[in-house]
Amino acid sequence: MTGPIDPSGLGGTLADVLAALGRAQASSGDQEEREPPVGTGEAADGRVRVRAVLPGRIENLELEPSVLRLSGEELAREVESAVNAALADLQGRAVATAGPADLGALTDQLKDIQFNAERQFAKLTASLVEAQEQLTRRAGDR
Repeated sequence: MTGPIDPSGLGGTLADVLAALGRAQASSGDQEEREPPVGTGEAADGRVRVRAVLPGRIENLELEPSVLRLSGEELAREVESAVNAALADLQGRAVATAGPADLGALTDQLKDIQFNAERQFAKLTASLVEAQEQLTRRAGDR
């Protein structure tokens, strides 16, 4: 069974847009195949260690027992420093993993699709005008 007739070609145009977007996403790499980025940070001479994961969550916080001798204020500063370092590292790795987007190629493809869609709309409009003129002539013949 065939689908409905699409004289405007809109179905094909939308399919072209989706295909172009799919190619752009595929060219940026399949994110599911890669390990997600992990950020790490340390403070207090390595006695405070933090692992951060996307979307910016702390996955692990390790404190060596000797760091517990610090005052609460000092410990808080060291933990804050390690967390900020891990989040900064995560951000840098996430950007590097994503890679540069090739929007130029996608833009060119979408411009071609737009040009073809405009041609299809012009053809459709001309066909409608011609059909209307034929109907008007037939109505006048009666």
